Amino acid sequence: QRGLESAELIEHFKLGFANRTLGYHLPEKNRKAGKELRGKLQEIGILRESGHEHFNGSLVVPVFDENEVITEVYGRKLLDNLRKGTPKHTYLPGPHDGVFNEKALKNQSEIILCESLIDAMTFWVHGFRNVTASYGTQGFTASHLAAFKRHGIKRVLIAYDRDDPGNTAADKHAAMMQAEGIDCFRILFPQGMDA
Repeated sequence: QRGLESAELIEHFKLGFANRTLGYHLPEKNRKAGKELRGKLQEIGILRESGHEHFNGSLVVPVFDENEVITEVYGRKLLDNLRKGTPKHTYLPGPHDGVFNEKALKNQSEIILCESLIDAMTFWVHGFRNVTASYGTQGFTASHLAAFKRHGIKRVLIAYDRDDPGNTAADKHAAMMQAEGIDCFRILFPQGMDA
């Protein structure tokens, strides 16, 4: 529904889909290698203690640092008929780390900052490659600000949802960036809309 059918997008961001088949691709859990690997996947949050996939039913988006190491994983449930209380957006346990599409910050003076990774990929697939995202309205981290400064970003176009949480977060995050000498402008979608 979001128009993200691009093979280039899928390959570039190493997108995946969690569908309860991960266990079939791992060594058997009654073997040493299978037990160790499952333990490591539980430790980082890919598998839950129950052995179930944390991102089951989700489009899975890994976030890589500049050295191609995964620092965060985002999962977006694809169906709307979720059990009450099931979050549509999931991440690895713990604090957010890393910057989505950080490579796009290199040799750029201007970056588009979206509220979600799905919004950023929507811009990307339509040709706006200088795009990144916070992890929701509360997910603009020190890592984002540090990366903007490290790569010499001069101007940020904030493309958060045009709703109360998006407006509040855009104002707050713009103030943080402006305090560091980064100009900020708001991309205004129609009221209640996002990318």
